[in-house]
Amino acid sequence: MGTHAQKHGKRLLYHWLIGIAALFPLLLAACGGAATTPGGSQAITLKIMDYSPEQAAFHKAVAAEYQKTHPNVTIQWQSIAQAQYLQALPLAFQSHQAADIIYWANGVVSMSQLLSQGWIRSLSPDGKVPQDWMTRWPTNTFQEGINMHNGQVYGFPFTDNIIWGPGYMYYNKSIFQAAGLTQPPTTWSQLKSDCETIKSKTGKYCLSVPLKGVDFQRIWYALAGKSMTNSFFDYKTGQYDLTEPRMLKAFTFIQSLYQEQLAIPGVNDKAISRQQMAAGQAAIYFDGSWMPTTFTQLGFAYPAYGVAQAPVPDDGPIGALSIQNTENKYWVSSQTTHAQEAWDFIQWMTQPDGFFVKGYLNGGFGTLAYTDNAKNLTDPGEKAVADVSKGLRVAYPEPLLQCPDLAKSQAFTKSATFHPNWEWEVMVDALVNHKDLAPLAQQVVNGRQQILDQGLQQDQTKGLKVSKSCYAFSSWDYSQNFDPANYPKS
Repeated sequence: MGTHAQKHGKRLLYHWLIGIAALFPLLLAACGGAATTPGGSQAITLKIMDYSPEQAAFHKAVAAEYQKTHPNVTIQWQSIAQAQYLQALPLAFQSHQAADIIYWANGVVSMSQLLSQGWIRSLSPDGKVPQDWMTRWPTNTFQEGINMHNGQVYGFPFTDNIIWGPGYMYYNKSIFQAAGLTQPPTTWSQLKSDCETIKSKTGKYCLSVPLKGVDFQRIWYALAGKSMTNSFFDYKTGQYDLTEPRMLKAFTFIQSLYQEQLAIPGVNDKAISRQQMAAGQAAIYFDGSWMPTTFTQLGFAYPAYGVAQAPVPDDGPIGALSIQNTENKYWVSSQTTHAQEAWDFIQWMTQPDGFFVKGYLNGGFGTLAYTDNAKNLTDPGEKAVADVSKGLRVAYPEPLLQCPDLAKSQAFTKSATFHPNWEWEVMVDALVNHKDLAPLAQQVVNGRQQILDQGLQQDQTKGLKVSKSCYAFSSWDYSQNFDPANYPKS
């Protein structure tokens, strides 16, 4: 008898071979003569690849709907797990078998990364897109270096960045009622007072906070964002910021809730913490806009819970959470032989009131950047989140717009990705082991800043016009939308 690992390996090999066998006819068809539809037009298969396996049924419905008006096009949408995708995509390009449309999401540097690898081309065959298509997004959405290259459009924001994201406080209405509370807290002192009331009157914990891995971000982004920023980088000074007084103040406040035993103890992950909230073991849980679907799956549907913005510091809402042009995710592959068909599908997919939009929103997969989400959402919990989102986020500075050469620099990426999860590790350590965060935070800031500064200096020796000042927007206020007109390009 083999070991469990050996059996698991054999099963994986079996499924891999089955997958290859299933793809073989498609590869042969691609190498053979082109088929035609009954009407005489050439039949093609448009391949799309991403890592959203939970949307497989939706993608199948999309393909069927699209073929009604494009009978010569068969959509083959492959969604696999993210870890597998990140391995499979480079191999697909190396073997010249990449899909026609690919998914890649790595913030504002996505396009520059994909261009440097030679993986993408402009959205349309000639690089031009109609103005009425561009107006599906807000002004200043299409920006050189982010989703435009040499004046041609390469990408478009897919996911909404106003509703979608962290920063929400969910509360169990039955526990609040049992504690005699009628409204969610709006300030930090009210939150602490309400937590104490909940504990004394109901015997329940006030907070369910996940601490496993990076899960502490669920509460951290919400409270730090209101105190200063939900970013570990300060765009006023161009420095990493975990040592900033208002960032440390947010952590100290969270630490005080633990010291009074108002939060469920233990280093739990987000799945357990969400279950604790849904099961009525805790009154408050901080997380993102995606929670209505998750809570429904846990048998805890709206209006059993309420949703509000996170409370603000008692000295006022100094900051706001970020809006950045980071949601450019679907790209046309440089290896496509169906550039026009890929562009046709993208135009259809991004119709503001089209089949894709309504199915995506009704499926609870998120909110989209090119539609009126509040109008098209149907789930009452998601509608409540959309209502609460107003004023939660502001547009943050975009250094790439001030210094276009940053598109060729890896300095910031290297500094931000060095020692992954470093900030979360030191904060959880300080929280669980009752430590002062300041000296631990200083190590993180020094380490990241040194890598950034050295990287920028190296870039300068290569002739790039980059510097620390590219990241500093001194007159910008954390709670105000950034206006690029005030910062000319260097």
